[in-house]
Amino acid sequence: MTMTRNFLWITFLTLSVVLGDAVLMGLAWFPLVAAQSPFPPPPAADSSPIANDANITISNLQNTATAAERYINEHLFDPDGLMYSYIDVQTGKPFEEDYVAHFKENVRRAKSWSAHHRANSDPVTYWSYEDSVITAGCYMEALALKHQVTGDAAPLEQAFKIWNRYKHIYFVSQVHGSGSFLRPYGGFAGGFAGMNKWMEPLGTDQASPLLGGQYALWKYAKGEEKKELSDIIIKTLTWYEQQDFRYVWYKTIIHTWEKGGHAGSFYLPAIAFAAQITGEEKWQNLLQEKLPFAQGSGADLMRTFKWGSDLVTLADLLGPDFEQAFPQDLLDSGYEEALEHLEKFTLPGMSAPASGGARVRPSEAGFYFLCGLAGLGHPGAAEKALSVLSASKKVPEDFTFFLNEDSEKLPEDEFVQLQARAVGRPLVIWYRNYWILRKATLRENK
Repeated sequence: MTMTRNFLWITFLTLSVVLGDAVLMGLAWFPLVAAQSPFPPPPAADSSPIANDANITISNLQNTATAAERYINEHLFDPDGLMYSYIDVQTGKPFEEDYVAHFKENVRRAKSWSAHHRANSDPVTYWSYEDSVITAGCYMEALALKHQVTGDAAPLEQAFKIWNRYKHIYFVSQVHGSGSFLRPYGGFAGGFAGMNKWMEPLGTDQASPLLGGQYALWKYAKGEEKKELSDIIIKTLTWYEQQDFRYVWYKTIIHTWEKGGHAGSFYLPAIAFAAQITGEEKWQNLLQEKLPFAQGSGADLMRTFKWGSDLVTLADLLGPDFEQAFPQDLLDSGYEEALEHLEKFTLPGMSAPASGGARVRPSEAGFYFLCGLAGLGHPGAAEKALSVLSASKKVPEDFTFFLNEDSEKLPEDEFVQLQARAVGRPLVIWYRNYWILRKATLRENK
């Protein structure tokens, strides 16, 4: 059963993890316009190579992390301070319309009319910001972790500046219903014309990484800022709860929450937060009712806690109750399943065969969960996660979903070629995972 499940996971990885659910429809993404970063780059990195062996340590990744932070600040922000989902690894700028134009036929053949209609009618605007909230949430969390580990105030200040831009997205979204949080298609351009045109709510795949960033900042916020963050998190959760944790996905299907489903990545820590902050019986009862969705027969920790930070956030919120809800043997089982999944990935690039002749890197389907376990101090998880992180060294070329060196060999009309040239979300999440491990190893050393 475990082998079958892992085989299905690698199949799911190639179809869906690249852009969450959207890749199931064969769609692509392409950012809008190049921009100067509103944030200064960090100091230059040492050019010495990083060791790649079984004894890799977190210090071996420091140069790559420095280069990653510089690249993110220089290339992944639009003129208004929102984060792009993806840019062209060959140019360091958003994809050119001429390059992405021939992918439109694939978009027309997509099964979901609403999604492919949007991507076809305004592909640059649409895909520029499809995963903007994911990159922002993960980057905010990474910067907060950097502050916690190093004591440097600048990363935390930057994280709050980023949140202030996305907070504006939330407030503009309120005209579409209290607690609604729309995907910022097109950014601030035209008075949020793209966002208001499509009115697409955050999926749980977006809301979960955002919550990771929000919660990391909430722990440092004070006074009215802290109260406002709590209010936004709880009202966003309430928007889903009032619909019985259902929402219309791309105007085509009803996205639901079932046992073992990845929706728990957002809902479980968000409910735990609401229960702690409000003390209301409603949220406390919901927490006890929904925790079994990630426990016992039929549960799937690797899928439920697909982003890694979701597991760390939930553990922090539950405190001593986390061990009772997720006993060691349950976490051990998830750990072994993650390792079995990662056995399919080999050097170079820590990759596995995928569709269209491409090779795919580890991501949501197991690896980020492993980083989450490392964040909890699970025995062996940090060492295994470090070995995977160390396989990506050269920024930005080693931070595409599919191996960049395969891009010229792949069919020009297939989205895998675009995905082998797209850098953005994978780089930001690598950087966040680095700081999760920095904190974990710091705790172990103490």
